[in-house]
Amino acid sequence: MSLADIVQNHKGSDSVRDLHGSKPHFYLAAVILVRIYDTDKAKWTKVELRQWIDYMLYAGVERIYLYDHFKVKSESLRDWCFANFPYVVGYHDWHDHFPYSVIETQMTAYQHAILTYGNSSTWQIQFDMDEYPFMPNDKKQGFLIRKPKNEKHILKRYLRRTPKPANNLDKPICRTKSVKSVGIHHNELKEGESMDADVNEIRMNHYWGARLQNWGDDTPKIFNITMFDDSIVDIANQLERHGYNNV
Repeated sequence: MSLADIVQNHKGSDSVRDLHGSKPHFYLAAVILVRIYDTDKAKWTKVELRQWIDYMLYAGVERIYLYDHFKVKSESLRDWCFANFPYVVGYHDWHDHFPYSVIETQMTAYQHAILTYGNSSTWQIQFDMDEYPFMPNDKKQGFLIRKPKNEKHILKRYLRRTPKPANNLDKPICRTKSVKSVGIHHNELKEGESMDADVNEIRMNHYWGARLQNWGDDTPKIFNITMFDDSIVDIANQLERHGYNNV
């Protein structure tokens, strides 16, 4: 079965809450595929998910389409989304696509979002829960729409990064009407062109944590290949001052 067939045959649209009173069109929407579970080595919880949602709203995102690929019903984020973000998050039950695979889980979610909501926003950003768009020279609320371990907040927990991009992989911020089909790192366009952003102007902070040391403590090797950078902490402080820390 092709990717298009999987998306077309998906019957999860009934699980998307009707967002009453919403505007008919948004400038920027976000798409996220997520699973929160107790045995996650990275220990991501609803706290970090809320921090990600708060941050994306601060950045200028107006609507978030969340695809929940839980394994068992007790992991479902449905009630949590409806209770905390009833008119911001469009929830999708994506458990039929478990276990995870790039094509049948993640790419189908992205493709479903383009096909279903592509006409509802001018731009879509497809990021994971550990990925944060960041503009070092613009930290005020709405920055994204102007240019398309003891700490509680994830943005304060990890303050080291590689001096240069760690790899050549991208995550797209795409004009929805121009997308023909989606990929994890690159979309196929039916019109227009794709451009790499200037890393000095906007970058993706990828909070992949301690994967290189199997989620243990930092090692001398990690310190040798990374540098200190707390430039995003200003935004975390602003979010905390406004009380965006509750589950």
